[in-house]
Amino acid sequence: MEHMVHSESEKHKSELFDIFRKKFEGRLEQTDLDFISCAFNRYIHEMVKLMKDGKSAHEKFFSDIIINSIDAIIGFDNDSKVFLWNKGAETLFGWKKEEIQGRDFGILIPRKLLINGEKQYMLNEIKTKGYFANYETERITKSGDLKNVSISRFVIYDDKGTSIGNVGIVRDITKEKQLEKELREKENLALIGQVVSSIAHNLSNPLNIISGNADYLLLDKKDGDEGYEELKTIVDEAVRITKSIRQILNFAKPLAPMREACNLNDILDEVARKSKYLAGNKTIDIKTNLSKGVKETKIDKELFNDVFFNLVNNAIQAIPPDIKGIVKITSQIKDNFILTEITDNGSGISEEVIGNIFKPFFSTKGYGKGTGLGLAFAERVVKEHGGKIEVVSKKEKGTTLRIFLPER
Repeated sequence: MEHMVHSESEKHKSELFDIFRKKFEGRLEQTDLDFISCAFNRYIHEMVKLMKDGKSAHEKFFSDIIINSIDAIIGFDNDSKVFLWNKGAETLFGWKKEEIQGRDFGILIPRKLLINGEKQYMLNEIKTKGYFANYETERITKSGDLKNVSISRFVIYDDKGTSIGNVGIVRDITKEKQLEKELREKENLALIGQVVSSIAHNLSNPLNIISGNADYLLLDKKDGDEGYEELKTIVDEAVRITKSIRQILNFAKPLAPMREACNLNDILDEVARKSKYLAGNKTIDIKTNLSKGVKETKIDKELFNDVFFNLVNNAIQAIPPDIKGIVKITSQIKDNFILTEITDNGSGISEEVIGNIFKPFFSTKGYGKGTGLGLAFAERVVKEHGGKIEVVSKKEKGTTLRIFLPER
């Protein structure tokens, strides 16, 4: 551009000097023309400088917007390799520019989505439409964390209209999705409470009559008498239904923890001791490794007793009867949190199922063997105390439940 301006100015300067010579017919000395030429050149030089400075400022302005944007802005070449990686991308994904530049963008897509063909879907959308907008999905960070994101992506062209790559704008919507999830859970709990309260009210009287009459008839019978097993089954099943209804009602009610200073190790010790009687005909060794560094913290002792007892019971139930079972209960201090882990060598949880285990009423135990509220209730209790619960599992290898509670 600068060369073109100087070339054009020389041509116009020559034409201008021809006009001067004709108009003034020798009245202008060569020194006068040289002076005018120098002034003209300085004028053109200043104009070019102003144009360059203005362009640089303009480019810098937009460059700073891109580089310092809070949203992740990522540029890809036609081979899907990263060439632009702004500060927003560094913050969101944890990768530095020099670490990610030149790598395929598939590194950001979780494995399950890659298997389902998301990468190819996005490339096809770009190829056929030239863009897509507000596509909500998940992305994986350098540390392995999953983020909910909204992606808009579009093709970029050169001056000749040829595609030279595409740019993606990625916005972190993890908190928004979490709030939406919590709102849905609260709405679902309120609905569950209304429905179950109505059901419990309508069923309580018939159940009491059934179980009461069966109990009365059992008074005159003993084990082995005709009809004893049938009556015993009626009583047991009525009790089971009553317990299930009570558990659902308790889950639907808002939590109101009664916090008191206590040591988690004491709760875990008691749970380990009582859980030995849950093994039935299985051979299961319950081991504890509790850190002495765990100090007292303010929690609802009864709630956590129920939570840990249920988790250990789940671990025992997950162990097949034909193997020697091991359930490990450990505690330690990690990053200002009390970390409790309950590990078993049971049948494990498949990838297809693991994402649903904390959902209310979801159960893998089979019909009539559970309400599907144990883990959902555990998650509620832990969150109410400012902590979090995680699961790590491999099919046929076992499962570990991790509970993080603030050390306070």
